[in-house]
Amino acid sequence: MFDRDVPNPWVGVALKRRRVATKPAAMREEFYAFAWGAVKAGHPDAAAAAVICFEWLQRPENVLEGYVRWGDYRGPQAPCAIRIEHWKTGAVVLHPLEETVSGERVLFYSEAEEILSQVPRLGLGVVMRQRAAAATKWDIMSMGRLVRNLRAALGLPETFTLDACRHGGMTELEEAELTDGQGRALSAHRSKAYEGYAKRTEKRALAATRKRYAHRLATEANEAPSETARPSEMAANPLIKRS
Repeated sequence: MFDRDVPNPWVGVALKRRRVATKPAAMREEFYAFAWGAVKAGHPDAAAAAVICFEWLQRPENVLEGYVRWGDYRGPQAPCAIRIEHWKTGAVVLHPLEETVSGERVLFYSEAEEILSQVPRLGLGVVMRQRAAAATKWDIMSMGRLVRNLRAALGLPETFTLDACRHGGMTELEEAELTDGQGRALSAHRSKAYEGYAKRTEKRALAATRKRYAHRLATEANEAPSETARPSEMAANPLIKRS
């Protein structure tokens, strides 16, 4: 492309390539250690934020901006589900919270719901803070500072963040060996190749939730059969084998 009599000005010029670092993922054990530790320390709002990011794959900034409201949790239109609106993509996912199997009620997120039961209802949003006489939203910097203080007090690694909770939940979807369609039904990620013919229906979300739940029970049973399941969860969930 260049005149041979004119030196190529691009010789020796190298493009700087930015390395994309792999984001850390918080695993279920450390995530719940944080959540219960935050509740005990008097910060159930931080615990709820972690729960929503990990279990229902919401982005931290959306949680803090109030995109998850109390009316979305077991609301009149979906009493057995939580509605998650992914503001970045505009997608809405109804995550099933329970189903009835052979006449028995199975709670998919019993521990997460136990955490939410500790959160005071200060306003429309699930995650809010009380300041003076008014309830306000958390800003991302203040919540990040609180999470850092709590994780230090609880002895959790420095890689633990709300974003790491979301990535941990996404990792769990992969470990549960969900199909591409099932994973997208829960995470609301888009794919042009998939989007044209696959719809995110409540039926697909339920199938994906069952598979993820079964994976978690199997993992817990292999690691600590006698200690993993909480007594309340064993009573509510017939899928847990009693030792």
